[in-house]
Amino acid sequence: MRSSNLPLLSLVVFLAACQGEDDKDTTSPDAGTDPIVSDTDTDTDTDSDTDTDTDTDTDTDTDTDTDTDTDTGHGMGQYLDPESVELPDPADYDYSAGITFEVEDIVGDATGATAWDDATILCDETTCPDAFEDAPGPGMMAIDSDWGHWVQDFYGAFGEDRDGEYDDGWIGSLTDEMAVHNGVFVGSPDTKALQVGYPRGGWCGGLGGDLIKCESEHFVSMEHALTCYETVPYMNYDPVTGDALDPLFDQVCMPLDLIPQVAIDDLEPYQGDLVDIVSSQDFAVTLKDDGKYLFRWGTWDKAPTDVRLLTTIELPPEWKTGDVYRVTRAELAVVHTIGNSPNDQVRPEDLENEGATGRLPSYNVESDGTWTSSVDCYESDGDFIPAGTVLKNPAWAIPQAGSADLQGGFTNAWYTTLDRDPFETDPVSGTGPRWRLKAPKFGQDIPGVEIPSVDCMEPPIKKDFIKYNNGELTATVLNLLDWEAGTESPLAFSTGWIAPTIQEFGDVPGVTINGVELTEDLDLSVYIKGEGKALNLYKAVLYLDYELN
Repeated sequence: MRSSNLPLLSLVVFLAACQGEDDKDTTSPDAGTDPIVSDTDTDTDTDSDTDTDTDTDTDTDTDTDTDTDTDTGHGMGQYLDPESVELPDPADYDYSAGITFEVEDIVGDATGATAWDDATILCDETTCPDAFEDAPGPGMMAIDSDWGHWVQDFYGAFGEDRDGEYDDGWIGSLTDEMAVHNGVFVGSPDTKALQVGYPRGGWCGGLGGDLIKCESEHFVSMEHALTCYETVPYMNYDPVTGDALDPLFDQVCMPLDLIPQVAIDDLEPYQGDLVDIVSSQDFAVTLKDDGKYLFRWGTWDKAPTDVRLLTTIELPPEWKTGDVYRVTRAELAVVHTIGNSPNDQVRPEDLENEGATGRLPSYNVESDGTWTSSVDCYESDGDFIPAGTVLKNPAWAIPQAGSADLQGGFTNAWYTTLDRDPFETDPVSGTGPRWRLKAPKFGQDIPGVEIPSVDCMEPPIKKDFIKYNNGELTATVLNLLDWEAGTESPLAFSTGWIAPTIQEFGDVPGVTINGVELTEDLDLSVYIKGEGKALNLYKAVLYLDYELN
């Protein structure tokens, strides 16, 4: 029986350069160039402390093969009526209020200025004709923000200040059949890519120049992509003894080369500067803003440009009188069309929420604490995992490890089984959908696979069985009281809404580092990322139940 005494963080033998089972970008960058590639997102927010979230949010495959020819709402095709979308009934709540998204909701920079405050954030086609060559639709305004990047191969990606170039996305007004404004359509520019050298990149160069996702917040997911060895045994090795199930595995399944903990102790959060990456000969590690590690084994990196909107929804007037209310139910509905990116963020009060995981894999808890799959299913790379497959193997947990998957003994099957839906409520825990707009693909550790309409279908998913199709009108309904297990939501009391304090603030008083000016009402941000074409945002409605504390 093998030992589980794995050093804190090390691992990676780069087998056959990025045998990606994940996301593909269909743009073909040439070696030595600074290509532009679309359909991506580099937001890496993920797992809760119990590591039940499956994803790393580090990419979005925005393949448009699943697009439908439904109207975007601005004159191209059949009109979409946002009022036809079923929403919660306000009569079932103590309070409800809503807004319609406006063109002027665009945020220009970290000072919190929107186009309501500074009209120069937007430019029309007459004034700035060169900014519309790649616009995803007619009648849009070009955006000048500081959420974009400039990139240089083998050097890094760095944030750009507003420069008057109006190359940071587009936004336009939607109207109903009576020409009355009823929302906006938004498109972000193509994402820039840069070579960073193996193994520092989050993306690998695949066949034909495709870029394939090569990063994960979970060591076991990286390991599965690169070698048949299993630090937490479940498929190739006996889950109890750890012995190879095929004698050949002892010869060909090599453990990944590790990085000594001392080498990563002084890492700064990675913002695109390659000096903030530490690597072995096989893989690299970066530090995220939340203190977690991100494992990388590619040769390319990407730098998307967010299009950020900020709006305000009025809160109950009695909350502002000095009394404190306990919030017993809080839901937010956003009416939109389904876009390409599973990382289009919804951020109430500029909060990021890893506790909202959506529907997680179903499992049985065995007498020894092992979690086993309760259904036959497939992993994202097409591996069949029958019912009984080990999802969590606590006997092989490594409490001192640097990643939560190893600390908890979670296997790759837990993170990549298709037995999940990030946009549904979990029937066991009651945890609601991820704080993201609905999208066709799973995202995170399963970025390149569409969510099937029938659970656990074998990938690749055929077009007729894709659950959420590009261009369809829908509503994303979020539970704003979801939070990490064992921790009360900062929105559990009215004070967390009207006088929030846990956010990180920037140089401007009352404004977060993300350019959100926090007020006594609900300050709602939406980030649109990695879109090669427009996504429609119509309205957002808040529903509340509360009682005097």
